[in-house]
Amino acid sequence: MVDKEAMEEAISNISDLVDNSPCIGVCYYNEYDYCIGCKRHEREVIDWYDYTDAMRQGILKDLKTRRVDV
Repeated sequence: MVDKEAMEEAISNISDLVDNSPCIGVCYYNEYDYCIGCKRHEREVIDWYDYTDAMRQGILKDLKTRRVDV
């Protein structure tokens, strides 16, 4: 038997993570492995959901001034 409350909480947690992702759906990486869409490094994209909230917030802050060349 599936615990409906636990399932709804898990779905909510996943939705929060997706909503807080800087991804804009333009996933093209330059020669330095930075996405030209969201400006994250390939490792930041891959590890995004493994990071703590503090780590994600730090990256989001850095993205405001990060410049990524095509």
